[in-house]
Amino acid sequence: MKPLIAIYGPTHTGKTELAKDLYSKFPSELISVDSVQIYKGFDIGSNKPDKKELQKYPHHLVNILEPNEKFSVGDFKKKSIKILQAADKQSRLPIFVGGTMMYFYSLLEGLANLPERDDLIRAELICDLETYGLSYLFRRLKELDPESALVIHHNDSHRILRAIEVCLITNEKFSTIQKHAVKEKILKRKILSFAIVPQDRQQYKKELRERFKLMIERGLIEEVKEIKEKFTKNLPALKAVGYKQCLEFLDGKIDEEEFFNRAVNATYQLSKRQITWLNKLTTTKIFQKDELNKVIKIESFL
Repeated sequence: MKPLIAIYGPTHTGKTELAKDLYSKFPSELISVDSVQIYKGFDIGSNKPDKKELQKYPHHLVNILEPNEKFSVGDFKKKSIKILQAADKQSRLPIFVGGTMMYFYSLLEGLANLPERDDLIRAELICDLETYGLSYLFRRLKELDPESALVIHHNDSHRILRAIEVCLITNEKFSTIQKHAVKEKILKRKILSFAIVPQDRQQYKKELRERFKLMIERGLIEEVKEIKEKFTKNLPALKAVGYKQCLEFLDGKIDEEEFFNRAVNATYQLSKRQITWLNKLTTTKIFQKDELNKVIKIESFL
């Protein structure tokens, strides 16, 4: 079977550097697995490679959408399949790299086949969201599907909307459908998946603080201000870690010190959730962040 490399794990652990080293060694294609880097203009806060770097190490699925365009897990899967087909024709090794773990899960483990989005039902739910607020929709989800309400966070508007939508379309519980639906495994390949995790968590948190400080120095606040003024502050990508806290600062809800501390803490919490995902994924090998000779070790698997 044709090989596929996946490099995933928490933010700021050297995933991109490893992918670049592999790209330099093998005829390959780099595919970004990042739900924010996909958008134009979301550069600093997503830690997107700069133009010079992208010219040297071109990434698929970076800068392909305007900030107000929609992109789903299903869209990621469809585009990834097309990229894989093109890579196969050119005998190039696909290297998926990033930290959006649900995207990896959909590609490598498969997702249950769920009904397509219903625009009319979604429009009604959005109207309810804007009129009555997210807490109202979460209470509605509790009534329709208590089991889903136990596992979906009360602030996760995207998953709350989707769960209610599926309940209304199918007249069944979202949790029941997920349990009994057959997962679609799309990849008949030799999957080599590598995670990178921080070795010293205290040191790692210090590094996250330094990185976010550098993001602010590079112009993160100006980036968010420009996006907000050009589009709207209600963009899904502006709910991402770092962007969300910056928006709260620009709206005058928190001061700059609180903005910094909240963003760093949220990034650290995100990293813990990304590590938790490793329990759901079949991983070939887990590397420590500072482990040496990762490329040589991956080469031995190839």
